Order: sequence, then structure tokens, then C-alpha cells
Amino acid sequence: MKQIKPIIESTPNAYGFGHDWTLVSKYGNFYLGQDAKFCFRVLGMRGSDVANAIGSNDLKLASVRRKLAAFILQSIGVDESSLQDLQPWELCCE
Repeated sequence: MKQIKPIIESTPNAYGFGHDWTLVSKYGNFYLGQDAKFCFRVLGMRGSDVANAIGSNDLKLASVRRKLAAFILQSIGVDESSLQDLQPWELCCE
């Protein structure tokens, strides 16, 4: 059985600008909130700094969205297995 690696889903938000991010893992889906807010408030970085850190800003590519998920988890000090103990809203930034 192939292990599912965490990935970020990005969908346009209701305000007409920006995107909402959800971290999808084998332990469930974790809503993160608006991309810019999450980057600034949780990661302490601008979106462009995050893109530089993971090597791309092309979120159409699954490989980039997986790198983003790994970067987020590492940055907030959460490993994939500890996600099983979290509620779907616990990582959210609004």
C-alpha cells in the first residue's frame, strides 16, 4: 500500500482574492485558512519568502504542494504522525 504524503489543496477564496489552503493527510483534512494570512501570522513570512524556501510558487504542481505541506509541518513543529491527535480546525489561521 502506497503511503499518502501530506499535500496542500489551494482553492480560490470567497472574497475574490487569495486562496484558502487545506492540509490533506492520511489523518484527515486540516483547514489552514487564507494563504497570505497563514504565511504571515503562522509562519512569520511573506508568501514570496515561502516560495523561495520551497523553490517554487507554482501550486498547480502536486510536487510543489507536497513541498509546501512538508515545509509548513516542519515550520510549525508538527510531524505527520502527530496530525492524528489534532482536530481539523486546530491549525487554522483566520
